Amino acid sequence: MWRKIMLAAALYFIATVSHSQEIAGSVMLLTGASCPEDVAEDVMEHYSALASRPVRINMASESRLISCGLFSRYQAASIADYRRTSGDILSVAELALLDGFGELQARALAPFVSFDTRTAPGASSLEKGRVQTEALSQGIFQESDGDGSASYALKFRTGDEERWLLSAAGKKSADIHFRPFRDISCSAALYGRRLPFKLILGDYNTRYGQGLLLWSGFSLSGVQSAAAMDRHPTGLSPAWTLSSGAVHRGAAADLTLGRFVLSGFWSYGKTAGANLTWLARRGQLGVTALSAGRGSIDWRLSAGRWDIFGEAASGFRGGACAFVAGLAWNPAYQVRLAASVRSYPATFDDSLAGALRSSTRSSDERGAAIAFDYKGLVVTTDAAIHPSKGTSQYKTIVKYAPQVTDVLSLAFRAVSRFRPQDPYPWRNELRAEAVLTAAGGFSVKGCASACHNAGFSWLTYIEPGYLFERDGLKWSVYLRGTAFKVDKWEDRIYVYERDIQGAFSVPAYYGRGCSLSAVAAVKRRHFTFGARVFMTAYPGMGGKKPGRTGLKLQCMIRF
Repeated sequence: MWRKIMLAAALYFIATVSHSQEIAGSVMLLTGASCPEDVAEDVMEHYSALASRPVRINMASESRLISCGLFSRYQAASIADYRRTSGDILSVAELALLDGFGELQARALAPFVSFDTRTAPGASSLEKGRVQTEALSQGIFQESDGDGSASYALKFRTGDEERWLLSAAGKKSADIHFRPFRDISCSAALYGRRLPFKLILGDYNTRYGQGLLLWSGFSLSGVQSAAAMDRHPTGLSPAWTLSSGAVHRGAAADLTLGRFVLSGFWSYGKTAGANLTWLARRGQLGVTALSAGRGSIDWRLSAGRWDIFGEAASGFRGGACAFVAGLAWNPAYQVRLAASVRSYPATFDDSLAGALRSSTRSSDERGAAIAFDYKGLVVTTDAAIHPSKGTSQYKTIVKYAPQVTDVLSLAFRAVSRFRPQDPYPWRNELRAEAVLTAAGGFSVKGCASACHNAGFSWLTYIEPGYLFERDGLKWSVYLRGTAFKVDKWEDRIYVYERDIQGAFSVPAYYGRGCSLSAVAAVKRRHFTFGARVFMTAYPGMGGKKPGRTGLKLQCMIRF
C-alpha cells in the first residue's frame, strides 16, 4: 500500500513540476572536495539556500559578506576596498580581478552571488537591504520490509540580511510523540552599519585559523585538492540548518575597527572564548583563546604567487602543542601546487577542531601532503601515521575532468588507499562520468564505478533529464536508473544522488540489486514545489535483503 501511495504522489508531481539547480560542481570547487560524496549534508543544505537567495555583493555590508560563509575575512575586506575605490562589481570577470580571488573561484561563486546595482558605474550602491522572508516545509516517507516511517521538517527565515535576520528550523520523526519537533535550531542576528558589528543569539558557526582550535560544522578529512589544502576562516556566522548538532548554541559578537576584528563568543556546554584578527593588505594574523585554557595563533601571507598559511595551538597549563603549516604556489593561470605538514599529539584536545587530517580526529597524528591542480586535473598524495595506535594511512587521489565540447563533459576519478594494519590493506576505486547536454534543455548523465578491497564491486547508472525556463517559470525532471553488485561491506560504494532543494542524498550501496529514482520541481514567482521518489530492490539476493521505497515532498514560499 505504501508503495502505491508514494508512486502515485510522485508521478503527479513529476507530471506537473520541476526545477533543480545543479550546484554540486560549484560546491566542490569552493569546499575543495574531489566529489560530492565528500561534502556533508549541512554544507550542501547551506549552499542550496544561498543558491535560492544569492548574496548581493554590491549592497551587502562587510559583516554580511563574512557571515554568509562564501568569503574569507580577507576576501570580504578586498570586496569592500574595491567598492570604496572603484564602485560596484558588475560581473564574474570583474570579481576575478580582485585580490584574494581568481577566475576559477569567481566562476564557482557565480550561482551564489548577485551583481545587482542601483548606481552609475564608478559608484557604490551600498544601502539598506529589503526584507525577505522564506518558509520551507518538507515531508519524508519510507518503507522497508513492510515497516513504514515518516518525518517532517520546517524552516523559516526573515530579515534584510544587512541589519537583522531571524531564522528557525525544526525536524521530527512521526513516531516520536508529545513534542512537535525532536531537533530545533534558531538564531537572531543584528548587524551594524556605521559601527560595523555583528551580534548573534542562538545557533551560530565559529571558523577561525586553519581549524586546529575552533571550526564548527563541516571540514574535509584528507587532502582532496590543492585548493582544499588551506582553510579560509570566516569567523562568526548565524546558523540556519536542520543539522543543529554541528553548531554552537549561545551568544556571539564581533566588532570591526579598521583592519582589526575583535570577536567574543559563549557556547552552552562547549566553550567561551575570543579572537583578534588583523587583516593586512597581503594576508591576516589571528589569535584565539578559549576558556578551557587553550589558545592558538594563525597566519596567512599572500606574496605574489605564493601563499603561506598555518596555525599553532597549545594549552596554557602545560597542554600538548599542535601545529599545521603549508604553502601554495600559483606559477600560471589555473595552476596551483601546495604542500603542508601537521603534528597533532595524542593528548591534544580536538573536541572543537576541524583541521586537515586523515581520519575523523585531529589528534594522535603526524602527516604530510602535497597536491597539484592544473585546469581539470587534480593530483593529491597524503601520508599519515598515528603513533599511539601504531597505525598509518597513505592515500592518493587523481581526478581529471575535461570539457570535451560545449555539450560534452567527462570526469574520471581514481583513489588508492593503503593501510598496512588492516586485514585488506589496499582499497582502490575507479569512477568515470559523462554528461551530454543537448539542445532544448535535455541532458543525459552516465556513470560507472568500481571498487576493490576485500573483493570486487561495481555500480553504474544513467540519468536523463529535462530543464525548462521561460517567462518566470522554471521546471525540470530527472530520472535515474542504477544497477550494482557489492558482495562485501568493505567494498561499498557511495554515490551522490540528485535530491529536492536543500536536501542531500549520498547512500552507501551494498548487495546485489537496482534502484530507480525521479526528482522534479517547479518554481513560479514566490512558490517552489519539489518531489523525489526512490525505490531500491535486491533481486540478486534471493530475498535475503528487503527492498526500500521512499518519497520526499517539499514546498517553499519566498517573498
